[in-house]
Amino acid sequence: MDNRNRNIDGIKGLLVILVVVGHVLQGRLDQSIWRYMIYGFHMPFFIAVAGFLFPYERVKTDSISVFLGRYVYRLIVPWAIAMVVYAVYLGAFWGLKSPLWKGWLSHLSVPFYHLWFVPAYLFWSLLLWWMSCRGLTRSKALLLGLLVSLPFFYVKLASMGALNNVLGANGAGFLIHTLRPHYFLFFVMGMWLREEKLDTRSWVFWVSGAMMFGVYGGIFYFHAGITEGMRDGIWIFANVFLLVAVFRLIRIDALPKSRVMEWMGKESLGIYLWHVLPFLWLKDVIGTRDITQFYGWNLVIEFLFLVVMYGMWRYWKGSRVLFGSR
Repeated sequence: MDNRNRNIDGIKGLLVILVVVGHVLQGRLDQSIWRYMIYGFHMPFFIAVAGFLFPYERVKTDSISVFLGRYVYRLIVPWAIAMVVYAVYLGAFWGLKSPLWKGWLSHLSVPFYHLWFVPAYLFWSLLLWWMSCRGLTRSKALLLGLLVSLPFFYVKLASMGALNNVLGANGAGFLIHTLRPHYFLFFVMGMWLREEKLDTRSWVFWVSGAMMFGVYGGIFYFHAGITEGMRDGIWIFANVFLLVAVFRLIRIDALPKSRVMEWMGKESLGIYLWHVLPFLWLKDVIGTRDITQFYGWNLVIEFLFLVVMYGMWRYWKGSRVLFGSR
């Protein structure tokens, strides 16, 4: 009997769709309310789901080699292949004046666009593995995670110059834009939510989260006098409240279910890694001057991408190398 929580797969499917939509939509976050709102919650939730699935107690006896070995074929190898393919497609190393190894080192330290997620995930996982090995309870790990991650929101906004002086531009970029320690907040919270036992009623979190997220949305239009730090604070509280409310339903598998969405959730790593390639190609072919045409063709090409991916997943066992394992 399959005891898999279908809501976990379903929410992952929904979130990876929002990732694709957020990447396809054009314009900066401060130019598009749709991108602004999608980016307001899709990555915190995506990261929290990853933390929710982290086997916190089970890894406490793992050596570091055993722990990292869990991820080699199901995560690291597909990511490494994607890194190479995107680099080659984008011509990242054509006509370099510096040695090729320096180009690859730069590419690895700050991966292309969306590919930061895998090294960040491994970094967050190592932090939780260390906490588990030290015997910290989930609640203590959450507290330590907050102490680790929250200061980096300040560093990201106000102290990048000082960080550059200490680590160099490449080192600071690798820490903040690739490992993203500030996002560890949502990863460790997802881990804690698996066994959350607060007495507070769920409606309090729903109402608080909706109100805070409404304020966050209002900042898009009425941002005079609002600093980035204030906006980040509102964004953090909005997501924390909503995460508690939503994950209470996920834990008991109480959200609506969809087989298609669940398949996409199970294959979310493959979709995440490869969905950018079709619209990069489309941008090169038709451009974005006619934005309606661009969005229309994107809808078609991303649908075809999913069809091809489904066919490869179903009929080619080697597809795991490209898409990762569930």
